[in-house]
Amino acid sequence: MKIIAYSVRKDELQYFEKFAEQFGIEYATTSKDLNTETVKLAEGFDAVSSYTSSEELNDVWEPLSKMGISYFTVRTAGYDGIDIEKAKSFGIKISNVPQYSPSAIAEFAVALSLATLRKIPLCLSRAKNQNFSVNNLMGRELNTITIGIIGTGHIGLTTAKVFKAFGAKIIAYDTFENPQAQNILEYKSLDEVFAESDLISLHIPLTSENRHIINAESIAKMKDGVVVINTARGGHVNSEDLRDALVSGKVAAAGLDVFEHEKSLIRKDLSGKIIEDSVYRDLANLPNVIITPHVAFNTDVAVQNMVKMSTENLISFKNAGTTDNEITK
Repeated sequence: MKIIAYSVRKDELQYFEKFAEQFGIEYATTSKDLNTETVKLAEGFDAVSSYTSSEELNDVWEPLSKMGISYFTVRTAGYDGIDIEKAKSFGIKISNVPQYSPSAIAEFAVALSLATLRKIPLCLSRAKNQNFSVNNLMGRELNTITIGIIGTGHIGLTTAKVFKAFGAKIIAYDTFENPQAQNILEYKSLDEVFAESDLISLHIPLTSENRHIINAESIAKMKDGVVVINTARGGHVNSEDLRDALVSGKVAAAGLDVFEHEKSLIRKDLSGKIIEDSVYRDLANLPNVIITPHVAFNTDVAVQNMVKMSTENLISFKNAGTTDNEITK
């Protein structure tokens, strides 16, 4: 079997080599994103793997189909942007990697929470400048606050377990209650989670229904001084509304691994350049905001699993016509 992988980072290469040998397949890799210009590179291959899942992919289903390619996988859990029905119309079967490492995201969400609650970036900045005063550095302890988890799938529930280990009270909202959450958290309505939480952490896939779930209206329902953590998708948060709430003090702090308009930023080195997005600039310059470059997933365990499981998806497609991780709607 011959597979071409797009959007490959240097830290993934060792795993493509490992699993090509382990599964007895041929892998070709490119750092280029899959789009209408680069789709020609897939000629002669049996299947395609991609890290990104942008709307641009919807323009490659037809040319892939004409090449005789009908198997496609994203190496991530998220697949927002992909028009599944359009892909189906060209005979393209699509899969994802829903459980590459819940712990990777969960641990990062908790790390961002600790960093915001204990004002660690400001501590580090002061220490680097030999300023050892403690003024305005008073933090909060996890064991004294209520954590609101929105989304209790594999990642959300794992995050809840880690927070609970610190002694926090955990409440949660999900459209489907996870039976494994018993004795870990208490389910509440979304408005109750907004109203009762000292810190809110997002762990839901992005859909049209939950886009901008954090906005001016929902923020108004929250406690004064709430902390917002987002390691899910940038589209969950109306960035302008969050910025305004951070400036006013309604939201005390935010830890953001994802950003609503990150497409022009993600996986790029923009050092020394002026970023045009004024809302991003505002957020990045606020002392009560921590922004990281969409790296919550990026552990050795997670990256290896993303490559391994996406490869298994494509082999299963080839051998059985389907896979447990096939996306059908």
